[in-house]
Formats: sequence, C-alpha cells, structure tokens
Amino acid sequence: MHIFKEEDVPRKFLPLGLVRILASTTGFKIVAKALNFLNPLSSNNQFKKYLKFAETGKLGSQKAILEQCAIQYPSKTTFIALSMDMSQMNAGKVPRPFQNQLTELIELSNEYPDVLIPFVHVEPNNPDYLIIFTRSMKEGFQGIKFYPPVSCHLPTDYRMTPVYEYCNKHKIPMIAHCGAQSPTHYHTSKKKLRKKLDAAGLAWTKDMKRTELCGQFTHPRNYIPLLEKYPDMKICLGHWGSEIAWEEYLKNPGNLDNWFYIIRDMMKKYPNLYTDISFTLNNQEYFSVLKVLLLDEKIQEKVLFGTDYYMVETKTDEKKFCFDLRAYLGEDLYKAIAVDNPEKFLKK
Repeated sequence: MHIFKEEDVPRKFLPLGLVRILASTTGFKIVAKALNFLNPLSSNNQFKKYLKFAETGKLGSQKAILEQCAIQYPSKTTFIALSMDMSQMNAGKVPRPFQNQLTELIELSNEYPDVLIPFVHVEPNNPDYLIIFTRSMKEGFQGIKFYPPVSCHLPTDYRMTPVYEYCNKHKIPMIAHCGAQSPTHYHTSKKKLRKKLDAAGLAWTKDMKRTELCGQFTHPRNYIPLLEKYPDMKICLGHWGSEIAWEEYLKNPGNLDNWFYIIRDMMKKYPNLYTDISFTLNNQEYFSVLKVLLLDEKIQEKVLFGTDYYMVETKTDEKKFCFDLRAYLGEDLYKAIAVDNPEKFLKK
C-alpha cells in the first residue's frame, strides 16, 4: 500500500494539471461540484476516480490515510507501506522534501509497530539517496522500494551496489515495480527516452508510448543479475507484469515473451523471487487465472496479496476488491497469499 500525502506528489503527476488544481481547497471544491453537476449518477467516471485519489491524499497525514484503509480490513491486519520519492520524475515540484515523508512514516510505524511495516524508496538519481537509505535502515525501515521508471535507471545501476550488498547481508527484502506501463514515470520526450534506452542497451519500438518506454527499464529479466548475485535478498516484482501482461496472456497465450510468463518461470527458478497482485487484479476477469495459477505449489508460495492502495482507488473500491478476491479464492488460497507468503517474504 501507499500512504504518501498530496504534498509528496509532483505537480504534474496527474493529467490536465489536476494535481495543481486539486491541491488547493478552492480548486478541489470547484472540480468536485463540476463533476457532480456534469454527471451526478455516474459511478465509473474516470475524473471522479481521480478526485477520490486526490481526496485521499488530502487527508492531512499518513496516519489518517492508514486509518482510512485499515478500517476496511480485519483488526489485526498488518500493512506494508511503500514510501515514494517522486522528486526525480521531471514532473514538476514536489512540495515537501522526501525525508519529511520518511520521518512521518517511521514515527507512525513506531506508534503502531504491529500495524505498519515501512519500506524506504531508494531512488539513485536523488543526490542524497545513500544518506537517506543509511538513515532509514538505522531508524527501523524493514525493506526497500525500487521504482526504475521514476527516473529511468536499470536495477543493475552501479550506484545501487552498496544498497544491495547491505540488503543481502542483513536479509532486507525489496519490492520492485515491474509493469510494462506506469502512471509514475519520467516525464520527457520520446526522443530522449529512446536515447536513454539505447544507452542502457534496452530494446524499443517506434510505436511505444512514453509509459512503455519507461517501463522497459523494469523488465523482469533486468533483475536476473541481482537474483543470482544476492541470493539472501528477497525480491518481489510488483504487479506481476501489470494488466497488460495478463490481458496478453488471455488473448495470445502463445507469446512466451510476455512478462506474465517470464515472471512465472523466473519464480520457479529463483528461490528469492516473489511477485504480487497489487493493482493488476483490480480487474476481476483475472480472478480465475490467478486461482488456476495458485494450484501450482511452486507458484502458490511465491505470490503476495496487495492492492496498491490508494493508487488503486482510481480503478476500484478497496474493500470490495478484498472481499471479492477472498470469496473467489477460498480461505486456504487467500491465507497463502495474504498471510503465509508475506510472513516468509519478511522473515530474516
């Protein structure tokens, strides 16, 4: 899950300048009234979902956002909160320093140690990334978040070596974004992104959108050198390739270059590799696919439950998603991905 606030988001994160508009109380009220006036009965309007996303970010504190999510789950639920350093996205100014987000997060974790497990986002293009990482480990962060599309860097970026060595030595887990497209990506021209890909030795095609070009930096095969070099660092490839990969699997199951297949096969090969279903499984059409996959014991023990709250609020309702998936999978499979596997992933 995420519990960062509106002031942790760059001003150009959402389309049409929505972040800047919604950041002000006046702008938020005007947009909300306008949307309700234009389409008062719609429950699927995309702008209303963006409004819900923005409304959560404006709650005022990470504690308030955590509490809003927690009431939708059983009382003894523990949450992994992934911080986000979006200062290097080239998407406008981030109102508050990333360290302030982390300080608030660790204070909240100390207040509720049985409820919240904090992960620190390590962004190598932040000049202070090593200072931030070292301080966070000393303060009690229990894992790292890695997000290549934010500034378009490879998982094997040499600057990350001391981070990986520490994580491998101390058995600190990493959750890494692994989706072919992402709303959280570096903002620049296609031409410059293609140059970045060429410099990194990564493939691209002329028809790729900006989100796809950025996504190439987090291709699942890019993590193979890490899995082999750092066997004691557990890595979770978030989103299992994303909706795009799952949809491709349904439409073209013979495409073995699909990230869906690649991650599945990599999990069987590497003991320290996991994946999660966050955001991707907001689409209930994939529930049956997941259930069949979980019948394979080697896969069943490698999948983590997650929703990507509150990012997923732009697509579905948190509580409904959780109940629907639990009812579909049944208690045994749900317990495997929501309790047993996360405990194993976090265990040192």
